[in-house]
Amino acid sequence: MRTTALALLLLLSACAGPAAAQVPDRPAPPQLAAPPPPPRTLRVSGEGRVSVRPDVARITAGVMVTGKDLQKAVADAQARMKAVLDELTRLGVEAKDVRTSQYQLNAERPWVDGRQLPIQGYTVTNTARVTVRNLDKLPVVLSRLTAVGGNAIDALDFEKEELGPARNEALALAVAAARVRAEVVAKAAGVTLGEVLTVDAQPSRPIQPFAANVMGRMEMAKAGGEAPVAAGEIEVGGTVEIVFGIR
Repeated sequence: MRTTALALLLLLSACAGPAAAQVPDRPAPPQLAAPPPPPRTLRVSGEGRVSVRPDVARITAGVMVTGKDLQKAVADAQARMKAVLDELTRLGVEAKDVRTSQYQLNAERPWVDGRQLPIQGYTVTNTARVTVRNLDKLPVVLSRLTAVGGNAIDALDFEKEELGPARNEALALAVAAARVRAEVVAKAAGVTLGEVLTVDAQPSRPIQPFAANVMGRMEMAKAGGEAPVAAGEIEVGGTVEIVFGIR
């Protein structure tokens, strides 16, 4: 029995030994590669400006009437505003270029010693936003509006109706300025300028000339004169921010 048990034990050991030897070793975990260094970059900005002549004028014009009787004040304002609109048509301003911008009726109730008095009268305001496309006619338009009863001009602005080409030119100038700046900085820093990595371009709002002293022109028109109008130029700008690679 002992001999048989010993033989069986040796047989099992002999069978287990080769099987255990066939189990492969676990592979070593891979070594993580070091992250690449961040790219070397140079960030610069540039600005470009282009001046263009305006080709339209936009005025806010109409009437303001004050009276003690509400119905009379309203009727007077309506008659004056109709005369203003009719005159604009006669001067060649198209209907699409005239849009009512304000119609307001206010009761005049002054305050005295902290107490509001009864209604002393009424003020009716009626104005329109008018686009004048022929700037040579602008002095005549201003004077005629007063002559037919208009007595309120709140704004006079000059604009360029199509700014796309000017904006594109300003952005191109901004890119050129940014590249020149980048080349100067790169040379001073002892590096070589590489390719453009990112570009951020922003056109700026145009700086419009403003016709000052509008009411002064109205007073001259009442006296029978026509004040010359200087349209000046509109400045259109653009800015860019460019990131260059460097080496």
